[in-house]
Amino acid sequence: MNILEVQDLCKTYGKGEAAVQALRHATFTVRKGEFIAIIGESGSGKSTLLNVVGALDKATSGKVWIDGQDIFSMPEKKLTVFRRQHIGFIFQSFNLIPELNVEQNITFPLLLDYKRPDQRFVNELLNVLGLTERRHHLPSQLSGGQQQRVAIGRALVTRPALILADEPTGNIDPALSYEIVDLLSAINERGTTVLMVTHEHSLVKHFHKRIIQIHSGEIVADTAAISKEQQAAAQAVATQETVAVDREAIRRAKEARAKADADAQPYATKEFTAPQNNDQANG
Repeated sequence: MNILEVQDLCKTYGKGEAAVQALRHATFTVRKGEFIAIIGESGSGKSTLLNVVGALDKATSGKVWIDGQDIFSMPEKKLTVFRRQHIGFIFQSFNLIPELNVEQNITFPLLLDYKRPDQRFVNELLNVLGLTERRHHLPSQLSGGQQQRVAIGRALVTRPALILADEPTGNIDPALSYEIVDLLSAINERGTTVLMVTHEHSLVKHFHKRIIQIHSGEIVADTAAISKEQQAAAQAVATQETVAVDREAIRRAKEARAKADADAQPYATKEFTAPQNNDQANG
């Protein structure tokens, strides 16, 4: 079942000679429960794609369906409510409310819809995010990684059909990047669909997710995710190749050593024997 369908999506900024085509006929589908990484160089259009898909920006042309709903056909007020209830956003900047503590920041989207937070679910979120002991801390009392985890919790509290994460590791210590993506992967394994924009190719390769690559506003590659079985097989092949390379290197080293010894043989110094004197010789 497709949770997201994008058809012939275009976005142009400006007019005439000053016009810039940020998106060029982007078309793809996302199945429920997928984790997709969108990559591309700076200015390629990957963040624009995420913003248009999430209805934060309007497309010049094209269609987007989320959970079967044509979002571009919705009146603005209905779209605002739909976006808040069905899409969770995670940005590079945390956008936390400084006067609210961790738990209050996480539950804030529910209050906008006059909904009472499900305390059991909130407690589960805090536990998964590793924030239970910091639920009453203010954002200023948290590290960058902890603040990003609060932002992830806020995106999840409405139990959205889709998470859109725009460079979620871009504003934290690089050492914590894997921790954040690992957390998103754990959330994805619970059934939440995730689209993540990133420039860190090493993260994508490490987690073996489906990759959509954008260049100059156009999707130029769409690589299927690697299953755990395929990942294990690939690792085994890589290990065998490494062993083969090591064995070949050892063989060549031995040959080089033997050749060096052979080349040096004509110049080997004979053992020196002291000459005997005549008396000893005649004696």
